[in-house]
Amino acid sequence: MESHATDLLSGLSALARFKCADHSLNDDLKKMSAMIAEVLDVENCSIMLSDDGKNLKVRASFGNLPDAAYRESVKKGHGISGHVLSTGLPLMIEDIGRSEFAIHARRPSSSNKGMICVPIAIEGSVLGVLNVNSPNSRERFVEEDLHAMEVAGSFVGRIIQTQQLRSTLESRFAQMSLGEEGKTLIRMADAQNPERMAKILAKSFYREMAGAGFSPAQIIDAASEIISELGRSVSRHKGRIRRD
Repeated sequence: MESHATDLLSGLSALARFKCADHSLNDDLKKMSAMIAEVLDVENCSIMLSDDGKNLKVRASFGNLPDAAYRESVKKGHGISGHVLSTGLPLMIEDIGRSEFAIHARRPSSSNKGMICVPIAIEGSVLGVLNVNSPNSRERFVEEDLHAMEVAGSFVGRIIQTQQLRSTLESRFAQMSLGEEGKTLIRMADAQNPERMAKILAKSFYREMAGAGFSPAQIIDAASEIISELGRSVSRHKGRIRRD
């Protein structure tokens, strides 16, 4: 058991170092589902997301999930994943055939019927469910597996949040820069008024981020990261000037 806990910690450390792709959330989720399946040593892992808070759909998976599963929609409060979406609480089932969810078993004849489902949340809002089933090298899941899954669910939420932020910066904020405020910025630049230009950028950034659903704390984190990156870019630019 101690060896299993050590393996889980090592695997979670690898998940924590996961680097998001430049533009593809689906690619990130697919890679993450494979990594989680390896960490938990299970046959199957799936990531389900909800666009409207009421229905779940599979976005990525690893293992033997039929193609039809990608076309299915699970309503909030229905089935196993729908139950987790509704309650926002993790769920570990030792034997689905002997549980209240037996009717929802995809493979009732399987000898390994354990599964774990945990919510994927951002800032307390549940936007999806992470599922694993059928442990490979042991008869059943244990509490350590449940805790590891909860951590993995938070990592998946972080990936989604990161890609949402990128999308906002690359689309909404970029579109804004081409609109009327973008023209104002150009005039400010021509007039060599960087302070006013910075104020316009800050207000526009806040409005666009808030409109996209980000909380004040998330907006501050994003702005801090942008400022840090800007500082690094300026430092690199100064270094090139000195070398030239």
